Amino acid sequence: MSDKCEVTGLSQENVSKFQYLHSYLTGALEISEPSSDVLAGFVKPLQNTISSHSIHNSEIKRKESLFNHLKKSVASKFAGSKLSAFGSAESGLSLKGGDFDLCLQIPDANEKKVLKKIGGMLRGQGMEDVQIITGAKVPIVKFIDPRSGLHVDISINNTLALHNTRLLSSYASADSRVKELAICVKHWALHRNVSDSVNGTLSSYAWSILVISHLQEQGVVANLQSGDDRVVIELDDSDFDITINEENKPEVNSDANITNLLLSFFTNLATRDWENSVVSIRNGGSISRKEKGWKNENPSALDILNSEKEHPPRMGEHHLAIEDPFDQDHDLCRVVRPEGELRIRDELLRAAVLLGNGSTWKEICETVDSERLKNLEPVDIFHDLRDKSTESVQSMLEKTRGEMDALDRRIDALESERQSNLRMARAMRGIIEETSDLRKEHKSTIVGIKGRNTEIDDIKKKRDKINSDVILPIHMIEDELSKVYKRLTEELDIHRVPSLKKEKEQFSWFMELQAMHGKAREASELHQKFIELVTLQKEEIKKLKIYETQHDDATSKLLEQEPLLKDKNINSKEVGSYDRRVQNIQKALRQRRGEMHKLRREAGRLDAWLRKKSNPQQGNRNRGKRKGGKGNRKQESSGPMTLGDISGLLSGMSSEPSAKRTRKVSSKKAGMRKMGNLSAHRGSRGQLKKKD
Repeated sequence: MSDKCEVTGLSQENVSKFQYLHSYLTGALEISEPSSDVLAGFVKPLQNTISSHSIHNSEIKRKESLFNHLKKSVASKFAGSKLSAFGSAESGLSLKGGDFDLCLQIPDANEKKVLKKIGGMLRGQGMEDVQIITGAKVPIVKFIDPRSGLHVDISINNTLALHNTRLLSSYASADSRVKELAICVKHWALHRNVSDSVNGTLSSYAWSILVISHLQEQGVVANLQSGDDRVVIELDDSDFDITINEENKPEVNSDANITNLLLSFFTNLATRDWENSVVSIRNGGSISRKEKGWKNENPSALDILNSEKEHPPRMGEHHLAIEDPFDQDHDLCRVVRPEGELRIRDELLRAAVLLGNGSTWKEICETVDSERLKNLEPVDIFHDLRDKSTESVQSMLEKTRGEMDALDRRIDALESERQSNLRMARAMRGIIEETSDLRKEHKSTIVGIKGRNTEIDDIKKKRDKINSDVILPIHMIEDELSKVYKRLTEELDIHRVPSLKKEKEQFSWFMELQAMHGKAREASELHQKFIELVTLQKEEIKKLKIYETQHDDATSKLLEQEPLLKDKNINSKEVGSYDRRVQNIQKALRQRRGEMHKLRREAGRLDAWLRKKSNPQQGNRNRGKRKGGKGNRKQESSGPMTLGDISGLLSGMSSEPSAKRTRKVSSKKAGMRKMGNLSAHRGSRGQLKKKD
């Protein structure tokens, strides 16, 4: 007997893994309607979830600071570039601590080369975990800024994402329930592990689109992309309609609260007819697959999961079809893998069932694989201190401060070493620049001497070769030529006519003497040139010595101002070595300062807890005062506290009572006050008084 389900084909293991989806597909699942009391019990937990994920001013400032830093240190290195922030954080639909998405727009850029260059820059700045991902649809470089702790993604020319962000921001501004529902859904998706596109489930952006689609169908928000006036842009040889009409209003204004909207979101999406519909906020919520032209292609996720093949085929497209609002050919579910699709549907059904059965919001959002979220900042930053004694926390604080002191000394030592190396590099570079003209002349002279030496050697070799072949000196050759010529051209004595043989010998000797004379003359010219070059070489060597003396004198004068360089070999290579030391020390300093930032944060947390325990009401007094000094909100000392509360708690640490504050007034102003108010001013109506 097979252990697989006859309806779904799932094995017993997968039936257990996807129990809600299996029950739904076999018709055994019932989704109950929760009572009004159950729904009322969700109001406060949902409000807490929304408030806990509100972006604190400190995070906004950290992002602004990092953005400005990257704008100066990275974007400015590319001509005509523009750095922009986008994503959920900009649209207002992100959870607290989400990634910081940036887009660098560069005209006609080679994206992969630019990303590699940016990666090198970021590593040089001490950024952590720098990853260049070029295989994605949108290539990005990911990194962590150790100073702010922010996780950052930078993409190149991802222009359409900027318009997507503007659209989502418009929806968030249209109705506060958009942001509220998005935060609740994303909180649930994060903890249930169905919001991770890298690992085969939907992206955070896709969940935002699903939320907006649901709210369009519920009459909470209108379709902001409808209207007669269209805005079309061209990107990468394709046209995109980026129309956004913020004035559009929904035909039916729904007054449903966040609890009812969340219930309908889970119920409707869990039982959605994915076989025949496509999510499309561009069309007001949904359109049919026939109208869109997207088929639910085979094989399905179930087919692949049930396949017994060692290498099953690739899953068909458009199963959980979600259309991108601007790039209408892009299906946001393309990243979803077979198991991810089944898990998404199973989790939606689970949420709908638990809501109907009266489960709490905490139970619905019970964390799957808590190890994934260990780096997320806990809502209650004192969660690990509540069970510790005051003495234990005090000991932890003293230990942390001791580590801070030791690290501070290390940072000071590194900074001192950096300044020393920087000073040496600058001093060497200054000496090199000051003596650059002399060095150029010196170098030019050396090059000339080297070239001339080669020429002298060549001339000497040619001259000596000729002299070795032609033994007679040139004056003897000329004398002999004259004699032979005279004998050959004088009038003949008919009684003493030379024999033919003798005459041939004379002519042969004459010709040989002529050849020898040409070579001897060439040797003489070479010798003359040799003498001239040797003379010039001696003069250039004298010049070289003069340049060296002048250079040494100039260097000595400069070294008097910087005695540390006296024993150093001053050259460009040595300067480069000092520059590298400075860079390495700077990298170490960034790491140490990142550690110091964490230690200071921890010390502040521990100190805040001790102050909170010693005076439970102080934080409430600081944070509970409203305008006019009215309204104190009580809070137990054991209640959760976030980083935003610490600033309020510590605000009174350095303040003094107002009675002790004295304002200094200059003697000139004091004298003017004694004279009275001499400026033009309006008096009291009908009360003219005579001054004494």
